Amino acid sequence: MSRSIRLLVPAIAVVATLAWASSYDEKGPEGPNIQYFDKVAHFFVFGLLGTLWFRAVPGRLQSTTRLAAAFVLTLMYGVVDEWIQASNPVRTFDPWDWIADALGALTALLFYRNWDLYRRILETPVSGLFRGEILGEDEERLRS
Repeated sequence: MSRSIRLLVPAIAVVATLAWASSYDEKGPEGPNIQYFDKVAHFFVFGLLGTLWFRAVPGRLQSTTRLAAAFVLTLMYGVVDEWIQASNPVRTFDPWDWIADALGALTALLFYRNWDLYRRILETPVSGLFRGEILGEDEERLRS
């Protein structure tokens, strides 16, 4: 499998999972009884999605075009997600969810692009993390 397709698979898997969850027409399990927990969930899930899109979009790490493309892809899916929820009788459209999506995506994208240690931890295979290994800069460049 080519590198570009391999990097698209996780982003598409998250999109498919979110679409399924948003269209599921039965009430799911209750989340924690924390005020605005759904906004926190949107923030982190769309932060993950933004990071996955950033990894899949080709270009230099510091490319503004790459950052903008990942952000726009994430926001576009955020609109689609709210549209799916609006057409589901047990879900509702909430523009604040989309704002949480945007803030989560932007935060994660900026962290991933600008914070070397954070990026290296995310790029290290889980097996390496369990052994206390974190990819070095040279290994990270080879994976980018």
